[in-house]
Parts: sequence; structure tokens; C-alpha cells
Amino acid sequence: MIKPLDTSSIMISSAYSTYEWQEPNFRAVNKFYKKQKHKGSASGDERVFVIVETARPDLETNDTLEDSIENSIIAAVRLVPGVSHDDSNNNSHTGYYWLRSLYVDKSLRGQNLGSQLLNYLHNHIKQDIHCFPYTHLQHFYEQSNYQLTLPKNAPLPLQQLYARYNRKGDSILLMSHLRQ
Repeated sequence: MIKPLDTSSIMISSAYSTYEWQEPNFRAVNKFYKKQKHKGSASGDERVFVIVETARPDLETNDTLEDSIENSIIAAVRLVPGVSHDDSNNNSHTGYYWLRSLYVDKSLRGQNLGSQLLNYLHNHIKQDIHCFPYTHLQHFYEQSNYQLTLPKNAPLPLQQLYARYNRKGDSILLMSHLRQ
């Protein structure tokens, strides 16, 4: 069953609410990803942030509260926690996140919802965040203060993942939102 939302952590606009997903499972989020034709899914110890429409279907219809929330997710992003360690270049990484699967409903793209979601999570996450965006998204991430990162300056597990993705021929970048 869906718990009441802790409104102290919700950013409200006239039509949308942004918050960190607090449910015991990611069923609704993964259903959203599937509707976007994304193959990945949220799981385990990931942190997930969503934007939902505040004008949800009336609960007097056949929708349960869970169905209503499930059908109102319009954007989502996953953060996979990284492991603390020193890498081979003696760079210390005391905890970081790997940003994955930032999706906005196709019908709502171009309304700055992705940027709003990134801004919200940057206000709630105090660790460095790294991502592998496709090359055509470089400007989008730069607008949210991500910088191109040399692979040797990233945490070792991400260096290895980045190298593997590049070997597959994916046209991706390594970008980071670093905390000073």
C-alpha cells in the first residue's frame, strides 16, 4: 500500500510534485520506465526521484491510490550508490552516485522537467554524481553543472563500466556533478 507522502521534501509547482520515491518497491517507477520503452529498472539500494502530476485521477473512480500514483509519474531518475575506495590513480572517492535512466514522458519533453528533476536531486544529494549521457545530451547536462570528466578521474568501477560501454560502440560521454 502507498504511504502518505512526506510533504516536507516535496517541491511543488502548479501542476507537478517532485520527491524521492519512498515506497517499499519500485513497481510504479518500473512501469513508467517500461511505458517509455526503457529496458532498465530500479531495484535494491538505489535512490529514485520522480515527478508526478499533482492533478491525479479522482479516487472515486476505479483507480486505487497506488494506481493513481503509478499513472501520474511523468519523469524519473535512478541513482546507484558507489563504493568508497581509493582508485589506481590515488583519487579518493568517499561515496558517489551513478546517475542512470533519466526519463521524461515523451509527450512532456521540452518543458524543462528533466532539468527540474536534476535540480531537485542536486539539492538533496551531497555526494558527487557521475553519468554516461549520450553525446547529444552534453548541453543538457552542462546546463545542470555537469562537466566532462576524464575516465582516469572517475571512480574505478565507473572507469571500467565506461570502457565496457565504449567497446560496445555506445556514443556516450563521462560527465560529473562534483561537490566541492
